[in-house]
Amino acid sequence: MKKSNHHPDVLISKFLSGNLSPEEKIEFEAWLNASSDNKRTFQQSKKAWEISKNKLSPEDFERDKTKVLNTAQKQQSTQILRIRRQLILFKVAAILAIPVTFALSWYFMNKSGQLASDNLVTKVTAPKGHVAKCFLPDGTEVWVNTGSTLSYDTDLFNKKKREIHLSGEAYFEVVKNKTKPFCVKTPLANIKVTGTSFNVKAYPEEEIFEAVLAEGSIEMVLNNSSEQKINLVPGERAVFKKNVKGILIEKIEADFFTSWRNGEILFKDATLNDLVKELERIYDIQFYLKDPNLGEFRFRGMFSYNNNLIEALEKIKRTANIDYYIEHKEVWLYRN
Repeated sequence: MKKSNHHPDVLISKFLSGNLSPEEKIEFEAWLNASSDNKRTFQQSKKAWEISKNKLSPEDFERDKTKVLNTAQKQQSTQILRIRRQLILFKVAAILAIPVTFALSWYFMNKSGQLASDNLVTKVTAPKGHVAKCFLPDGTEVWVNTGSTLSYDTDLFNKKKREIHLSGEAYFEVVKNKTKPFCVKTPLANIKVTGTSFNVKAYPEEEIFEAVLAEGSIEMVLNNSSEQKINLVPGERAVFKKNVKGILIEKIEADFFTSWRNGEILFKDATLNDLVKELERIYDIQFYLKDPNLGEFRFRGMFSYNNNLIEALEKIKRTANIDYYIEHKEVWLYRN
């Protein structure tokens, strides 16, 4: 067999961008079929391309991917492929192995409004309709829900402190370390633990903070009250709303609030208003109610991230006397 004249990364990049010559196509197919490792490498690159194709040119993709591969060979123990670019790299190995469309995007920036401007900040973002799973440097396992971002100081995390910032929703399985408490900071409240499993929901547009404890214990401090500390026990949920005095603590079934990790959303006596907020994040589409009173309709059921928009709307239609129509990127709900 003729020796390959091109590095596989060059062939992959040209294939994904549709720029292979007839000779290069033969060379690419020969390389692809040579081993299962080659096929696996191609599939990983393809998934990375699909996430980043709207943000990187073919030349950028090939150049940055080469940088990443070189870095990964030197840092095999981290299993994190890094790009010093404000755009994307994709860590395929971290995708959840379940039949749902999941993606993980890693962003690296030199500056952040929340963290020290002279340190590198790692950001993990789950795009609309996706759930991301990652491991932090201390071994803590994190699921990041659709439309959410967590960030931490790459230089300081697990060295001097374990502190992350969250915008949106995430589930944490924290590695125990009593000497370095794990802190989650959000605009409305902060959480401190040493080792436990819990869910935090703090989408900035909703102006609401929610914490659900699955195992262990957590200490919560509201940002408007440095003295008031709230401790939760497993099976409890704490809810705090901006500009509303007091905090609600209730016994709950944790699965109803953490099932999104598996690509499912469970609703138990939820309002239609609550339901459409979740669907807007999943499908990246705006919902409108012709009659505002529809928002108080109570709903119980399950939605899967695998469902397309029409399947989700038909489920609402079957459950209630509610119909819909779609106009551009807007869904209108009305009484049937």
